[in-house]
Amino acid sequence: MSAPGVYIWRGRIYVGVRAVAQAAGVTEHTVSYHLNRHGNLDRLGVASGGNNGACGKPVELFGRCWRSRTALADYVGRSDSRVSRWIRVGRSDLLLAALMRADARQAVAA
Repeated sequence: MSAPGVYIWRGRIYVGVRAVAQAAGVTEHTVSYHLNRHGNLDRLGVASGGNNGACGKPVELFGRCWRSRTALADYVGRSDSRVSRWIRVGRSDLLLAALMRADARQAVAA
């Protein structure tokens, strides 16, 4: 087994990938990925701008608003990828049907 490397992350020195992962609150795999992909840890812990910056943005649909697509997906009981696909391809009929079923479940629960 090789000796652990010395890494600098956010101005602090860490010995080994495990120490960096614990400090950053991520897995060792994530730290290794950043080292392999970027050659440094500059991007570790920085929020990505994936989905053209749509991550965490409010979603307005049929006169209602959710804090994010993930929150909408949780409400309608579908996966985030499925809801995102429906939005992307313009399947408002499927979104409306899922929303109506979720509203009915909420009414029964109350």
